[in-house]
Order: sequence, then structure tokens, then C-alpha cells
Amino acid sequence: MIQRQLWKDETRILITDEQNYGSVQVLIPCYDSDILNKADALIYALFVDDTHRRCGTAKHLLQLAEQQAKLNGVKVIGIEFDKEESESFVLDWYFRSGYKPVSKRSKLLIKKL
Repeated sequence: MIQRQLWKDETRILITDEQNYGSVQVLIPCYDSDILNKADALIYALFVDDTHRRCGTAKHLLQLAEQQAKLNGVKVIGIEFDKEESESFVLDWYFRSGYKPVSKRSKLLIKKL
């Protein structure tokens, strides 16, 4: 299910996969934000339940999020990664999915769509 919400100063897109217990969100700001000049939008809250991991659900959700962002005019998408909140294999997965860090110290990973 894909739900698009128009807020005063941003568009939010919620994508859920109820069958595989997963979801992801996309935030497209219409205001000056920390990600501007680096990315046009931010993917966040990518989640898949433990029992449904390593089955391609996260990959599918990430692709849908990127697709929805692109349909909304996004040319560069970002994902924030915090080493203290996520395991290192997640960062490697983002790299394999085409994301690259903005800088060595930045938590923001970006990908051109």
C-alpha cells in the first residue's frame, strides 16, 4: 500500500508491505532543510520484521521508495545511517544498493535516481 500525504511544507509517502511486515517512508521537504544541496528527499524508517528479513522485502520497499521519489521529481535521494542505531551489514547493504556517503564524517548517504 502506498499513501501520499501532502503537508503544509512537505510531502510524505508511506509504503507498507503488510504481508511481509515491512514499511518505509519518504520525506520530500518544500523548505530549507539540512539535506538540501545534498539530496532532494530523505528515505527513513525502513523496517522489516525479524521473521521476514533476508527475503527481499527491504530491497523491494527501498525500490518502491526510490520509484515514488522519482515520480515526485526527486533527482537525488538520501538515507541517514547511524552506526550506533544499526548494524554494519545494513550500511554494506546500502552501499550495494547504490548509496554513497556525502563525506567521511557524514551520516547521510545519497543516490542519484
